[in-house]
Amino acid sequence: MEVLRINGSIPTVSFSDLVPGGLYTIEYSDILSDVVVSASATANGSGDVSFVLDEKYASYDAVLDASVYDYLDEVVITTNIDVVRPYTNITTLATDLNKTTTQVKEMERIARYIIDSEVSQGFGYVRKEKEIVGNGSDYLVVNEKINKLYKVYENGTLLYDSTSNTNETTFAISKDKTSVVPVYEEDNKTEYPQVWRDRYLSRAFADGYDYVIDADFGYKVVPQDIQEATRLLCSDISSDNMKYLNKYIESFDNDDFKIKFAKNFNASTGNLVVDRILTKYKNSIRVGVL
Repeated sequence: MEVLRINGSIPTVSFSDLVPGGLYTIEYSDILSDVVVSASATANGSGDVSFVLDEKYASYDAVLDASVYDYLDEVVITTNIDVVRPYTNITTLATDLNKTTTQVKEMERIARYIIDSEVSQGFGYVRKEKEIVGNGSDYLVVNEKINKLYKVYENGTLLYDSTSNTNETTFAISKDKTSVVPVYEEDNKTEYPQVWRDRYLSRAFADGYDYVIDADFGYKVVPQDIQEATRLLCSDISSDNMKYLNKYIESFDNDDFKIKFAKNFNASTGNLVVDRILTKYKNSIRVGVL
């Protein structure tokens, strides 16, 4: 099931067809952090029960593995819960399209899936630990957008904690927000694996060492152009234009009602404007040094 986190509100999950007035407990684990959380609630007279998720999910997306137990500690529901942020303002879009909030939520979900299938990593926002192997340079390439760095571990040993004032080494996020770099004199920075000429220089990230980065990854705010792309796709869905609008039509034979599409048109979103917006978010190749 999918639960939207909207405007910093703490998401809630609801289940139905349970025993009216029954006491239920939900237990869920975050797949990214393995942290287990539980909460209890009583079903209403119609057998519906709602649980408020942990407050951290007001700020972060997540995939939760959840089970609901009755008062006998028997499992009555097992499900996955996807906590996600919509790519556009649901309320505003519902007004613009003259649709209900429920209808627009479904349109936004489809539009979000289409966009995520076209770009490298989507536009979610999570806190997680990422494992990376060092390559003997002063750059630890993460290949994800990093927003805030909390901790850095080397072979299981804590090297850096953002809450500590006694770190032996201080690390920061690179300007392009895709790497972790040490903070020290510029003339000691090396951006490539060790070579014979520089064999006596120290490297922040040793070749072959295992590093764990605890950080916020992704987009804290959905980019404005992605919000616009989402609205365009939702408008197409609402007006049933996904079949023909901007679908790379090369020719149209009105006599026999024949339509000829350009090659590989189905590898796009179906909207030329949206495709152009997404171009800069496509997968990019990072050139390394041998």
